[in-house]
Amino acid sequence: MTDKIDPAQKLYTKMRLWEFPDQYVVEPTDRSSASLLAISRLDGSMNLVDEIPRCTTLRVPKIQTIYGVVGMLKLLAGYLLILTVSLYDIFS
Repeated sequence: MTDKIDPAQKLYTKMRLWEFPDQYVVEPTDRSSASLLAISRLDGSMNLVDEIPRCTTLRVPKIQTIYGVVGMLKLLAGYLLILTVSLYDIFS
């Protein structure tokens, strides 16, 4: 079976998480032309965007490597994004 994989349905093994005050942006690092997943920190809504939002001196994102997005939980205090990360990255 040599069926080609549709790039739109590709699973990514390594991603970059951009943490902004109002949203998270998940960027696949396997391919540069893929859409980015933007997740609102206010209401948990998700949508695909084509580029990273602008960074300013007041809006400097924290950037870290992640390996997957497991899901989101709605809590009384807000939304919790559940990710898979490397323990090496956490403790180094």
